[in-house]
Amino acid sequence: MHRKHAEAQEEEKVRTPGALARPLPNRWHFKTDQMFKTLSTIALVALVSIGSANAQDDPKSKAIVDKLMAQAKGWTSFEADFTSRLQSTKDKLDVKQEGSMKVKGKKFRLELDKNTVINDGTVMYTYNKDNNEVTLSDPSDMDSELDPSTLFTQYEKGFKSQFVEEKVEAGITVQVVKLFPLEPAKKPYHTVVISVDKAKSEPRSVQVLYKDGNIVTYTLKKFTANPTLADALFSFDKSKHPGVEVNDMR
Repeated sequence: MHRKHAEAQEEEKVRTPGALARPLPNRWHFKTDQMFKTLSTIALVALVSIGSANAQDDPKSKAIVDKLMAQAKGWTSFEADFTSRLQSTKDKLDVKQEGSMKVKGKKFRLELDKNTVINDGTVMYTYNKDNNEVTLSDPSDMDSELDPSTLFTQYEKGFKSQFVEEKVEAGITVQVVKLFPLEPAKKPYHTVVISVDKAKSEPRSVQVLYKDGNIVTYTLKKFTANPTLADALFSFDKSKHPGVEVNDMR
């Protein structure tokens, strides 16, 4: 346990705001907040735009945002398969990963590479397959910005939008909008670029441009609104992981 706490402290030293949404470098132990940020940013594609209507947007971007807002407000649950890509010219990185996410009310399940984060509404489970290790934490300790269940409220205000273009990708008409935080000093990024399926008013991709020059792109391969998700998906069953090491940090 002392070794693990030391490793955790060492990881804290290397964290920077711009690194929160990046795919996991292989040389680092799995970080919970990176997974949460990934989840929140993917959900951002679906939900963040609801805040732009209150900012001084151009008429075209406002119409796109309003339509997506009306659609998103009807989503009580959703699931998605996605790819993430980190590009860093400074660190000469181009890292790609695949993942999936499921959200139901305040519960969520995120799988990225060999890591899984589950919030059952009471306990947060962070499981690493390679180490067969799970860390338990209190969901209330999670930064509110990283909580997908509060995306509607936290992004209700605070962004300005700008229409970029309308184009056709693989036979699908896509509308591209840029989002700019109204208080950029409080964010590690300066711009979010979202692409929306015009016909379905559903997200297709999001690109986050960070202040440190890094670019993180998430592409949704599959998105389903309001699926029926069993509660069992949002629980961690230790019996399915024989010999799992449990670290209770609550």
